[in-house]
Amino acid sequence: MGEFNGKISAEFSPPKTWVLNRELSFTTDQFSAADIEVLERVGANITKSGKFSCLKGMKTDLASVPRICWTFIAPWDCARAAVIHDHLYAVLRKYYHSKEMHKPTWTRARALSDKVFLLGMKSAEPKISKFKMYSAYWSVRACGRWPASANPEES
Repeated sequence: MGEFNGKISAEFSPPKTWVLNRELSFTTDQFSAADIEVLERVGANITKSGKFSCLKGMKTDLASVPRICWTFIAPWDCARAAVIHDHLYAVLRKYYHSKEMHKPTWTRARALSDKVFLLGMKSAEPKISKFKMYSAYWSVRACGRWPASANPEES
């Protein structure tokens, strides 16, 4: 599945933002060269070997789970996967509003971004329950098109 480079090191910046104090990365071998090329095309910070990186200083909300849902899917154990996913959705937003925008590329990159989220949750320690993992994954698959296409200036 994959491996993270360690725990999140971040500082809270009210009202709901965290700022990374150091790079957070996730490496997986579950993507083809064509998949990696699609993610590179939209601006993802990914290497040819499948290492996704969120740089020091990146802002994140950890996981955009409505507070009412925290009873079932509190974001803490899936936070590292969510941070990587936040990076990918940030580049998707930017790409969506660029002159280079190509809808099939954006659609494929969004599906791959959501797959990274799932792979990250599957690689989490401690383990995340399958119910929670798939609830979070299918939530972003069903509703992620709006945050992934929002105007980056308003995000």
